[in-house]
Amino acid sequence: MSTSHRSPARADLLAQVERIKEIALRHADDSERGRTLAPPVVDALRASGLLKMCAPREVGGDEIDPLTHLEIAEAAARIDTATGWSLSINAYSAACAGAYLPDAGVERVFQRGFPIVAGALLPAGVARRVPGGYVIRGRWAFGSAIRHAGWVISSAAVAPEDGQPPAEGPGLITFLIEREHVRIEDTWDTSGMRGTGSDHYQVEDAFVAEELTFPFSNAPAQRGGLVFSLPTLPSVMPAHVGFALGVAQRALDELLPMASRRVNMWTSTRVADSPAFQMDLGRAAAKLAATRAYAFSVIGSVWDRFNAGGPLSIEEHSAIRLAGAHATDVAAEVTTFAYRAAGASVLYASCPLQQYFRDIHGATQHIAVSDDAYQAFGRLRLGHDVSHPLFAPRSPRDSVGGE
Repeated sequence: MSTSHRSPARADLLAQVERIKEIALRHADDSERGRTLAPPVVDALRASGLLKMCAPREVGGDEIDPLTHLEIAEAAARIDTATGWSLSINAYSAACAGAYLPDAGVERVFQRGFPIVAGALLPAGVARRVPGGYVIRGRWAFGSAIRHAGWVISSAAVAPEDGQPPAEGPGLITFLIEREHVRIEDTWDTSGMRGTGSDHYQVEDAFVAEELTFPFSNAPAQRGGLVFSLPTLPSVMPAHVGFALGVAQRALDELLPMASRRVNMWTSTRVADSPAFQMDLGRAAAKLAATRAYAFSVIGSVWDRFNAGGPLSIEEHSAIRLAGAHATDVAAEVTTFAYRAAGASVLYASCPLQQYFRDIHGATQHIAVSDDAYQAFGRLRLGHDVSHPLFAPRSPRDSVGGE
């Protein structure tokens, strides 16, 4: 595990995660039933300062490094999946606003204190150029944590003018819009990740000023340190890896006391006393620990390499994708073992283990950790080109200093 280039705020932020544990656990069922993060948990996150963890120091953030983000996502998901997922979404979304918006845009978004930002970054709308900005129309899916956000971040394709490609400027933009101009659809009735509030949402011909936009997906950092010069994929993957690891570890946490109480009706012995169960538990723990070490090694080495200067290679991008998919798959495997071994009591909604089983299988469907990461890595090893726009380096800063 890399220990260089780590955030000085790491210990305090991990302590803050521990401080919100009680309230997150107390309201976990409320988030699940309400299908969005419970208001007391949102208030606790805001008061803790954790929502600022990813943002540039110029806007009040901590500028955490990727490994610290992984650890915080892991710790939060181990407490409550909705809390862990929403925290990473809100923190990263606010960081994008703080790092990549022009100065005038930052002044607007941050003028009433540190904002809660959420949304979906994949381009799913259309932006039509008008004087001073764009008129946006579109519908986006999976707007995690959007119901408690004040600002929504999304991306859109810039419409051609007079049937021609835009003469200048980006073909894709990311934009910030106040939530009052967004229509949230009540679509998030799901089996997994219920507490994350990942509803669809629409923007219908809303004006967005130029100052509230930046290019997708390689915008140059306008403020902050080197971490904001990372391309998109290495920026978002630590949260996915940490979430998966935290879910699996919580599943094992829940299993141990249940196995000690559960009696096999066929043998009249405790499950915890079964040599077969003990062997499976040891294997699950080893798989999870090895996966964690592998993920830290890959992400840590890429972060160290980036600090040494120069763009990341296709091999490094592919390795990060592979680590994310692998961590999620192993987490699903370990959590499934825990679910199966816990017995019929796991079926009750009051058992956290059934929620963690549903949530990790929900997380396996995310595009960032999809199965084709394995194929892409294999193709790369065989000498094929697996380049992708999300692997592209960010544009150079415009006279903005780094760390």
